[in-house]
Amino acid sequence: MSQTTMPQSSETHQFQAEVRELLDLMIHSLYSQREIFLRELISNSSDALDKLRVEALQKPDLIGDEELGIKLETDVAERKLIISDNGIGMSRDEVVENIGTIARSGTRRFLDSLKEKQKAEEGGETPRLIGQFGVGFYSVFMVASKVVLETRRAGEDTGTRWISTGDGNFTVEACEPATHGTTITLELKPQEVGDEEYQDFCQEYVLRSTVSKYSDFVEYPVQMDVEREEGEDDEKKTVTKTETLNSMKPIWTRQQSDISEDEYKEFYQHISHNWDEPYETIHFHAEGATNYTALLFLPTSRPFDLFDSSQAKSRMNLYVKRVHIQSECEGLAPIWLRFIPGLVDSDDLPLNVSRETLQHNNQLKAISKRVTRKVLDVLKKKLADERDSYETFWTQFGPVLKEGIYFEDAQKQELVDICLFQSTGEAEWTSLAEYVERMPVKQKEIYYLSGDDKQALESSPHLEAAKLKGYEVLFLTDRVDEFAFQKLTEYEDRAIKPLDRGDAIIEDDEEKEAREAKQEEFKPLLEAMTSELEDEVSEVRLSSRLSDSPVVLVAPENQMSPNLARILKEAKQAVPDSKRAMELNPEHPLVARMSELFAEEKDSERFADYCDLLYGQALLREGSPLPHPDHFARLVSKLMAGTN
Repeated sequence: MSQTTMPQSSETHQFQAEVRELLDLMIHSLYSQREIFLRELISNSSDALDKLRVEALQKPDLIGDEELGIKLETDVAERKLIISDNGIGMSRDEVVENIGTIARSGTRRFLDSLKEKQKAEEGGETPRLIGQFGVGFYSVFMVASKVVLETRRAGEDTGTRWISTGDGNFTVEACEPATHGTTITLELKPQEVGDEEYQDFCQEYVLRSTVSKYSDFVEYPVQMDVEREEGEDDEKKTVTKTETLNSMKPIWTRQQSDISEDEYKEFYQHISHNWDEPYETIHFHAEGATNYTALLFLPTSRPFDLFDSSQAKSRMNLYVKRVHIQSECEGLAPIWLRFIPGLVDSDDLPLNVSRETLQHNNQLKAISKRVTRKVLDVLKKKLADERDSYETFWTQFGPVLKEGIYFEDAQKQELVDICLFQSTGEAEWTSLAEYVERMPVKQKEIYYLSGDDKQALESSPHLEAAKLKGYEVLFLTDRVDEFAFQKLTEYEDRAIKPLDRGDAIIEDDEEKEAREAKQEEFKPLLEAMTSELEDEVSEVRLSSRLSDSPVVLVAPENQMSPNLARILKEAKQAVPDSKRAMELNPEHPLVARMSELFAEEKDSERFADYCDLLYGQALLREGSPLPHPDHFARLVSKLMAGTN
């Protein structure tokens, strides 16, 4: 039964609080993108429709046979945009109270009262209301010079018109809308000179793209009348059709058992802009301090800009009650999972007044931790059950996942367990757990070499002693490895060490004793070579790590590796000057020849040239550039011509 309200005369009010300052803040500072006003108005309409459905449970005659929805209309000539809904509407008092007062939300009070009622009465579902602060409406003044709101509350006969230009005053007067609900007419501002971000919200494509971006999964249809040409060339005619701009298909809200693989695939392609199938779908609901649903996809092929630092952004979207809040939400997953497209939708995340960022980062951190664990659990299972497909996946995304070894602390061990590496072993890829399982009893440490590619590392002289003893060596060929292994220094109580740094490490006590005895025997030669190469090396010493090669360069234990130095130099980063030790193989004929030459003519130019040649050979074997290639070329020419 309707309530009749007598028409009231026009009244002019002032906004409460310092509205001029507050409106200026919202228009220029609160929102980063002006298009968000449309999201706010559609969200308010969705709330109003929810409220009507709830009240209609007690008063069924509030809703007839009408379809509940939201309508957009444009008047290009008059530059007007109209947003209307047939929701609960507002009474005159509610208009003055809710729209005349900044940050006083009728939605919040409605939800609070509903929850109190549900404590006393069991049953019923809390509607998914969006508004929290009552300020989203005022975002309209970012794009409108004048706003006219007409509304009639369901069950009442008389409506209310609210008019404002955002200057601190508003006018309220009676009107007679044809139906319950709310209609908002925006007189749009003209484009300003130099406004490169201007969007004309009278244009269909602007409205369509904005609705798709922010309100695609609102439960009610957002519709618009559009003109289309039909017929053949000679008989074309313009017809007007009502089209729905939003999909209303948030598949993540459905039970997983009710969603087909094709539906998952279609949604993956929609949010990722990829055209292949996802490698794996991760869909779960979490309950606790924060309730939310997450839908993530492990892609099959990596995006072309995955390692472009300027594009290192999250591919996760944040929704609250099915309304898009933030794209590329960094807080939903760590940076090393930036290749994963997906979303998180929560009913109870507390937002700030612009809804663009979260008030409580702790809740976001908890979500990120759970999302990360879910991804790692799925990858661990893939590694165990589908090794071939996982190796293919790893070739695409392994390098970015290994960034987590450097950045991650809380779940670093779980991440390390799913990492794969190439090595001197028979298998193409190995995990650290598999490496440890194959280690000989005498091997106490895990060894690795880093460089540009596996083929170059396979010929490294640093491998010679390890091969003789049957020790497997990991090959680190991704640039991220140099940084990851600064943090990954042990695994299962075994130290992880580089073969190209530190003292002679692959030798037993007997071998060490023999090397030290020969070191004393060769002491004069080694000191003379150190003197000749004092600008290039820290010392010349004998090695136990060589079996075939005559010479190798070795950095101190804690010094930057040559590979990392090359990476930093290519990135135009400063690299500190440092020297390495040059180790000689005492059993190699070249070293024997150096010993003879030293005994015969230790102060000769030829001895100095041979020292330079030996140092140059060491650099070439490891793939490092020669500091003076012209000098090295002249020495080789002299040697070949027999003049040296």
